[in-house]
Amino acid sequence: MSDGTTRPADQERATPVDAAEPQRERVRTGGRSERVRHAVARAVLDLLAERVVDFGPSEVAARADLNRKTIYRWWPTFADLIREGLNAHSSGIEVPDTGSWERDLHELAHRLAQFFASPVEVSTNAIIASRRTPELSTLIFEHFEPVQEAWRAVVARGIARGEVHPDCTPEAVINILASPLILTPLTLHRAATRREVDALVDLVLRATRP
Repeated sequence: MSDGTTRPADQERATPVDAAEPQRERVRTGGRSERVRHAVARAVLDLLAERVVDFGPSEVAARADLNRKTIYRWWPTFADLIREGLNAHSSGIEVPDTGSWERDLHELAHRLAQFFASPVEVSTNAIIASRRTPELSTLIFEHFEPVQEAWRAVVARGIARGEVHPDCTPEAVINILASPLILTPLTLHRAATRREVDALVDLVLRATRP
């Protein structure tokens, strides 16, 4: 694993793209194209897990065993590569909607505990905490805003059903839930245990009771 230092820029690194620039058509889904996307996403996530924060198409192509022209064609910028990886990374988080605040909270907490303990999450959270890569941190924050909105919707549904105190804000509740689940792998180098997650759920339930 890398020591977290920024590596020298790849001479062929994709150049950043302005956020307002229209996104080019993405590689098609299905068949070989889908396999290519998976290989690129995996390569990007492996690099992030190793805390490599300055890479470009050449390095991704080598890791994914693909032609560099393919990477340049479909992922011409560093932002494009990061987004492809993060899309794959966060797609496995299924947000519960059981009709019960207590069940939803329990399921979401245990899923987030596993997610935040993944090597990619530990590394990206460490990268953000270091404040050394503002471009990458911004891309991560932008990607996870709609993801977190789906988590906050769990709280909003609980409020609407009268199971959560109306003075609670979804953002505050998710922050209380997520913070220890992020910090445990980051600082203690292990996932939160089932007992710890259950205790956290009980705490949040008591704090949000109407």
